[in-house]
Amino acid sequence: MMRSRALILACALFPAAALGAPTDQVQLLRQEVAALQIDHTLNLTQQQAKTLLPILQEAQAKVQALKAQRVASEPAVVAALTQAVADLKANGNVSPSTVQAMQAARGASLGAARQDLKALFEQAKQVLTPAQVEALRSAKIGVLAMAPNTGPSPAWRKEGRHPGARFFMMRALLSDSFVALVQARAG
Repeated sequence: MMRSRALILACALFPAAALGAPTDQVQLLRQEVAALQIDHTLNLTQQQAKTLLPILQEAQAKVQALKAQRVASEPAVVAALTQAVADLKANGNVSPSTVQAMQAARGASLGAARQDLKALFEQAKQVLTPAQVEALRSAKIGVLAMAPNTGPSPAWRKEGRHPGARFFMMRALLSDSFVALVQARAG
């Protein structure tokens, strides 16, 4: 009985897992498309690019440090989550010591890093003109964002931007493709 459930679950999840993750080449091309769209949207001057470049590079370094920290803390997170599962199976609650272990595994620097990145993006906004900031806010990034709104549309499209648009924009702004374009404009 248990094996059949596992087999059914594996068969159900396999297509989603196989189709869900784009290849590295697809990911790189999406980043390049987004970077070029942002570059055309902002149309930075040479002086703006020179001022913006070190801010973007610092933000990239902070993101890389966060990724490295996440990889380094993964064993501790796995241990804390495993203990949480054991706690829930044993008594239906996660123990305070498990919660503390999870908080320690995550590290306190996540909130600080988020504030640092927010401060860097505020600095970057100061380099841009109000028209550029507004153009960036309203920019549609990605090839599918350019598709006409025909046929049935998801509710989020009727209400405005996609919920993940801000995250996608941040990734595009910190991508190697966009930083290389800013560097070329800084000339």
